[in-house]
Amino acid sequence: MRLLVVQSNTSEFMTDLIVEEARRAASPDTEIKAVTVGFGARGIECRTEVAIAAHATVVAFAENAEGIDAGLISCFSDPGLAAARELMPFPVVGIAEASMLTACMLGGRFSIVTLGARMAQPLRELAMQYGLGSRLASVRTIERRVVDAGSDPGSLADEVTALSNAAIEQDGAEVIILGGGAVAGLSRKLVDRINAPLLDGVTCAVRMAEALHGIGASKARAGSYRAPAAKEMVGVSPVLAGLFSEKR
Repeated sequence: MRLLVVQSNTSEFMTDLIVEEARRAASPDTEIKAVTVGFGARGIECRTEVAIAAHATVVAFAENAEGIDAGLISCFSDPGLAAARELMPFPVVGIAEASMLTACMLGGRFSIVTLGARMAQPLRELAMQYGLGSRLASVRTIERRVVDAGSDPGSLADEVTALSNAAIEQDGAEVIILGGGAVAGLSRKLVDRINAPLLDGVTCAVRMAEALHGIGASKARAGSYRAPAAKEMVGVSPVLAGLFSEKR
C-alpha cells in the first residue's frame, strides 16, 4: 500500500524524524510518501496555529492524493482530519485519535505527555470531541517549544519519564501517550523507565492506517463524511478548488 504522511507544521527536520519512525513501524510492503505542508507555523502550539495547519493539511492532501491508499496526519492536534476524511477517497487517520483509541485497548484511562502548556486544554477538548473525555486521566506538559524538542534530548527524556510516572502514580493513568511528532521514536527509548504501556502516535497511526486499508474500508457515499457537493470556491488552491467541481 502507499501511505501519504502529511506533516502539518513547516519544520523539515521534524518531517525527517516522523518519516524515520513511520518507516520503522510500517510493514515491509508499505510505501511511505511524506509531505511537509506549504505554509503555517514551524511548530503548532495554539488554536490559531491549529486552524492554519488544518487548511495547509487539506491542501497537501488535495495536491498529493493520486495513487494513495491511506493518509496520515502527523500532528498531535489532528488538524484538518475530519475535512481530509470528507475529501479523500481513502481512509485518513490522525496520530492523536489513533493513539487515544489504541490506549483504550490497553488500559482504563490514559494520560498525554506533550510539549507546551498552552496545548493542554485544546487536547482535553480533542479527547472529548472523540468521545474519550472520561478515559483521559490528565495532560502533562513540558515547557519547551516544539522546535526546540531536539536541542537537549537527554533532558527531554528525563522530563518525559518524570511526568509519565507522575501521571501513573498521581492521576491514575494506566497508559501514557507521548503527544506530538516532535517526540516520535522517544517511546522506544523510554519503555523500561516508565511503569505503564507507552505509546507513540506515529506508530499507532501507521498501523491503524494499514489496518483500515487491509480490511478494505471504503469511502462513505452517504452521511456527513461523503464527498462535498460541487461548489464554486474563491481564493483557494486550484487543486483543492478542483475537488469541489468534480462529480463524485
